[in-house]
Amino acid sequence: MNAWETLVASALVGTNRQEPSIDPTHPALTDYAAQIQSQSATQQILSAAGLIAAYQSVGNSSAPAISPLLDPAAADNLPYCSQLNARHLSAILNESRYEPILPELLQLLAQAGQTVPPDYLPLLLDRGKRDKSLRPLILPILGTRGQWLISQNPDWKYALGHDLNIADPERLPEIWQTGTRSERTIALTHWRKLDSAAARTAVAAAWKQEKADDRLIWLEVMRADLSLDDEEFLDMAMQDRSEKVRNFAIHLLSKLPDECKFCQRATALARQYLQLKVKGKSYFLDFEEPSKDDRNWQICDDKGKAVCILTLAQVLSAADLQIWAEDLDRTIAAAIGHKYESLIFLGWVDAACHQQHANWIKALLDRRSTTLLLTVYQIQQLLQSLPESEGDFQTQFFTKLLTDPNFCETIDTTLAWLMGDINSDDYYHRDRLWDAKTSNLIANQYHKYIQQLDPNRAYYYQQQNQVNLIGRYLDVSVLPSLKKMQTELTHDKFNYHHCIELLEFRRDLRSAFNTA
Repeated sequence: MNAWETLVASALVGTNRQEPSIDPTHPALTDYAAQIQSQSATQQILSAAGLIAAYQSVGNSSAPAISPLLDPAAADNLPYCSQLNARHLSAILNESRYEPILPELLQLLAQAGQTVPPDYLPLLLDRGKRDKSLRPLILPILGTRGQWLISQNPDWKYALGHDLNIADPERLPEIWQTGTRSERTIALTHWRKLDSAAARTAVAAAWKQEKADDRLIWLEVMRADLSLDDEEFLDMAMQDRSEKVRNFAIHLLSKLPDECKFCQRATALARQYLQLKVKGKSYFLDFEEPSKDDRNWQICDDKGKAVCILTLAQVLSAADLQIWAEDLDRTIAAAIGHKYESLIFLGWVDAACHQQHANWIKALLDRRSTTLLLTVYQIQQLLQSLPESEGDFQTQFFTKLLTDPNFCETIDTTLAWLMGDINSDDYYHRDRLWDAKTSNLIANQYHKYIQQLDPNRAYYYQQQNQVNLIGRYLDVSVLPSLKKMQTELTHDKFNYHHCIELLEFRRDLRSAFNTA
């Protein structure tokens, strides 16, 4: 028996029947055992237990390493942000009132070519795991250390290999052949940037063996940097057995240059089947509805068998808008109330956006009857697709809405057009929508609106939530005006305090980057 077993045996038998003793397996135990002999039997038991436990703890060597230590992370390839901006990041991550400003900070970091101190990287990667919309903003600022961290935690694999300097180009074909779905998607993303022809060939070779969900993901990857070189592949994908895959392939084909055969075909169909005609003094859109066996509208496989039939929206999305250029306003007016009104405008809006056709965008937005037909997303897409040279039109557009006599009825819709969904695509274009002119116009008109509201109505409280939200969007130049408006408020049930606080935080945040 060792010392511990001897002591346990004495305790179990009882100190009245057997004196406790320590079986000396080491001289050190004997030396210390002599020092507790003067204690009572019970105290000897407890003291001996502590003595043996301490001895065993000290005497044990540490367990040998089962696996080798990790190689340390390489030096970061991005400089750290300033200490002031690190404190801003800490406030955003730890205080819910500042949390909405995280996308703005991430974009500012990317623009400055900076990363964050290492302690914050796990927090950001966890945010990206929970919120997919943040991922495009997080990935560019991870740096070398962030990529090293990603490889240590399976939960962060969504960002694995994002940095092209980390990925080994020679391994991309191997990863494509043997990797998981996520790894193959990442490899394809890199491969397409480095050698689009080789990536396209690899996808085409694996196309028929993979699931529809995977084929859809690959098309999503190919959305970036589309060119006429992708036309043949997309023609093949347009014949896919999955309706979702077919529709997405057609959507990508519609975004190719005018020389694309599909776009030329769509333009010919639109010119032939949808024509502006006049009857008396009225104009109308005459749509010659095709029959189901009309070969002009069919998508056929290599053997000539019809796979699907094009929709009117798909055709108009790919058609050259110039075919209606001479009678643009009359054409749009004639589409209002048409039997296929929603499909016509769905196609025209998509075409106007990817063709960046300024005259069409302005014509679609310039009439109240049209904007009421469009969704919030479509309005946003049109505004974001305006060439920068047309910035004055945007201000005029919102000026007309916000100064309309029926402003009270349109305020929520107008703000929705500006704010939209909180996702990365919207965020990248936010500065163009919320410029200084538009922000000050909104603040002034909104203040007039609030002043005339009855504070006893429930709707008054809803506006408090609305104004709290727009603090994350308004241009910071509006701060002095907003503070002045706060002093003019006569009812304590409404205030601009939270909005002002967010704007001040954003002002300081941007100032820290400008002075760094």
